[in-house]
Parts: sequence; structure tokens; C-alpha cells
Amino acid sequence: MAKSIDAAVIGGGVNGLMTAHKLLRRGFGRVVVFESNVIGSGQSSRNAGGIRAQFGNEKTIRLMSEAIRLWSGLSRELDYNILFKQDGYIFVCYSDEDVSIYSRARETQNRNGIKTRWLEADEVSEVVPGINREGLVGANFHSLDGTLHHDAVLHGLMFSIERNGGLILEHTPVVRISKREDEFILSTLNGEFSSQYVVNATASKVNELSSQLGIKLPVWPVRRELIATEPLKSLFKPMLVSLKYGITIHQSLRGEFVGHTHAEEPQNYDISASLNFMIRFAKDIIKLLPFMKYVKIVRQWAGTYDMTPDSSPVLGPVGELAKYIVIAGSSGHGFMLSPAVGHYISEYIATGRVDELLRPFLPERFERNELIEETLLSNSSVL
Repeated sequence: MAKSIDAAVIGGGVNGLMTAHKLLRRGFGRVVVFESNVIGSGQSSRNAGGIRAQFGNEKTIRLMSEAIRLWSGLSRELDYNILFKQDGYIFVCYSDEDVSIYSRARETQNRNGIKTRWLEADEVSEVVPGINREGLVGANFHSLDGTLHHDAVLHGLMFSIERNGGLILEHTPVVRISKREDEFILSTLNGEFSSQYVVNATASKVNELSSQLGIKLPVWPVRRELIATEPLKSLFKPMLVSLKYGITIHQSLRGEFVGHTHAEEPQNYDISASLNFMIRFAKDIIKLLPFMKYVKIVRQWAGTYDMTPDSSPVLGPVGELAKYIVIAGSSGHGFMLSPAVGHYISEYIATGRVDELLRPFLPERFERNELIEETLLSNSSVL
């Protein structure tokens, strides 16, 4: 006989955990998180921890603005320090084309409440000592962007879920799902569960179960890699981004530089480190930060972006299956968006209301051809 629960959350990454946490905070009922491996074993423990509102379209900017507000209060909400520090993101410009792109972005961000401002080249050098000054024009800077420690977030959410009566089942993949009248039947290695609501938060693997319900979403995996250096004394605080040199990099609390460079990557789940990426990163980073020539690389790893045709996430109920909700296609921005996603998904489950901030990201937008083109940053692999 199937065990009866109120909400099944499939996927123990940050979006699944955040949704379960928010549901339990609302006193929703019996909430179970099903994770096929261990909590955070996917992209949620393989990212750089960047949090930013500097996007190119109004819909994502507004959703991310709410996410930053929620991030700033999450340590208090969880009673656990997530190590969130708001030192900003700085997007540096080395050409008239860069200036034009970021000028338009800054206007859109300012119009939607994100107070991005322009820094002249001398100001950029003060914020980022040692940056390559040749051709440097200036930069966009937003002080409320920042970074956090992904493991701290995951641990805080786990403790909150358990403290509030939720259940986390690791090493428990959902192998089959079916619809029966007003409930879903989930088959796992730990038996069957019946649930009123299902949240599929499996990112790039969303279709493995969705297809069993006749659902096919335009989501696919793309490999991404990161580098970490030996720790150095604190040199600069913001997350630094350069489209010209393809670099996104910041200095962690331990003093390591953690960064990525733009590289064409295959559409697969390979998470092994590659020599080609290390060589590419080394060549690119010393063009942007010449002093990095003498810094040792000590770690390298890969993860997966779950991409969509418009580089924007797929969030919410799927068509007529109003109680089957997906969280996927975040295109590299899933962690930073997660507090807002968890908040609005849990609100929908509890009230049946789709918030206006969530509505543009519903799966039905692909059928309606109402895409949310995020071309400013995602196509350049900016973290």
C-alpha cells in the first residue's frame, strides 16, 4: 500500500530543498524530499556561489531582485549562517561594444529597481587592483550582488526541513511516476508513495520522469568547469566579469580565486576535469589579471547547466496537470534564483495562485512562443 503524503519534492538540490523548506514554514503538511544520490550531489555543490541581479531582461531582473531580498534574510530564517556577503558584481568594459551593451543593461536594471552604476576606469582599478588597464573603459557595478557558500546553504536548509517535520530520503530515486485520479503514485526503492503534489526539481533530468506523464520540456544539459587557486591575501571583493576575456572570477573567504572562462562545452553529464579547460583558463585569466601568472591552480571540477532555448528557467505547473510542478532550465542561475523560486512555488501549492513574478516562466510559454531571451550574459557563460 502506498504511503500517503501531501507534497513530494523530487531532487535534493537547492531548489528542491528551498521549496520543501518554504512549504514546511507555511505548515503545509507531510513533505518528503526524494534524492537519488546525496543532498547537493548535483550542480548545487559545484557552482561558484555567485548571486546577482545584473541580467538583461526585465522579467529575470524582477525575480532576481526578490531573490536577493530573500537571500539577505535567509540566515535569520534558517537560524544558520549561509555566509552571504554582498560585495557586488563588476562587469568590466574593454570596447565601445561592451559599453553599449552594458549601458542598455544598466538602464533596464535601473528602471526595475536595481541600482547598477557606472565606474570609470580609475574607479575600476581601485576596486580591482592589478586589473589589466590596457583598453579598459569602465564597468557596471551593483553593490547588492554578492556571493555565498553553497554548502552552508544546503546544510541550513536540511536542518530546517528536519526541524520542521519534513523528511529527506537520500539514495532514493523515483523510478516511476503515474497519475491516478487526484494523486500521483511514485515508485521508489523504498516503496510506493501517493502524493497530492509533485515538484520535479531535477534540473536537466526533468524529462526522465516528466516523459512518463506525457510531458516533454525543452531542457538539456551542458557541461561547465571551474578552477580554484591557492589562497592569497584579500585583493578584491566583488565578482569580476569580462566578456572580452571570457572570465568570471571572485576571491573566496579562504582567499582562493574561483573562476570560469568561456569555452564551448558538450551537451552531456561528464563532470571530469579537462586539461584543455585548464590551459584555456590560464591563458585568459592572465590577460585580465596579469598577476595571476604566478598563482598556482590547486583544484578543478565540472558540473552541469540545465539549458533552455531562451536561457531562462522553466518554473511552475505544467498545463492541465496543475499539481505537477517543474523547476528546471535555470541555465546556470538556479542557485541564485532559488529563494524566490522556493517562495513562489510553495505559495502556488499552498494557495493555487501563480504570482505575477512567476507567471512569465511557466512551461506554457514555449507553446505560446513567449520566450524570455536572456542573451546579454548567458550566451557568454557568465556565472
